[in-house]
Amino acid sequence: MKKLMLFFTLACSLLLSGCATTFSSQVSVFHEWPAATQDKSFIFERAPGQENNPEHKLYEDLLRSRLQNLGFKEVMPGATPVLKVEVQYATTLREIQYSPFWQPGIYDPYWGLHFNRGIYRRHPMYYSPFWGLPAYPRGWSDISMRSTYLHQLQIRITELNGNKKLADIKASSEQFNPEISLYIPYLMDSALKDFPGKNGSTSKVEFTVNN
Repeated sequence: MKKLMLFFTLACSLLLSGCATTFSSQVSVFHEWPAATQDKSFIFERAPGQENNPEHKLYEDLLRSRLQNLGFKEVMPGATPVLKVEVQYATTLREIQYSPFWQPGIYDPYWGLHFNRGIYRRHPMYYSPFWGLPAYPRGWSDISMRSTYLHQLQIRITELNGNKKLADIKASSEQFNPEISLYIPYLMDSALKDFPGKNGSTSKVEFTVNN
């Protein structure tokens, strides 16, 4: 018994000390980036609603520092840049079904649907003081609903003269937390990894995040 308790204590300590997590995203890259080195001066182009938006300004600041690390240079007001950079972001609510590991459900490979096992037990009726109505307690089922959020980021780089699109990069990540601001820095790092990347590719990008 003492050995078992010692093992349990050590296991808990390892779990608590392991603060690093893995951020995973899908990145799609389309570009016609020139092979030769070119002038990378740029300005940000803002969509309606992004002007004077504190949230968008923060995201521009985050992107600006990352672009500077790649050799881009934002021009001062009045100067003429070569490129314009746009950044868009959005969150989509999604719902998934999952089953507790201790009670696997039934999976239909033809329809791709996940069914419960029909284990509902009817209990004696009781009175609900909250609703003031009679109700039945819910029986056990192996299916639960859980919401997830698809956070998406798009970075578009275009020539100012001629309006030729040079790079269009999209990164997305599915998370349980609905707040996109927590993930914008990681989505940017994923999108700009190995910039400009392989044209026409969609890949999974992972890296360790220290909490």
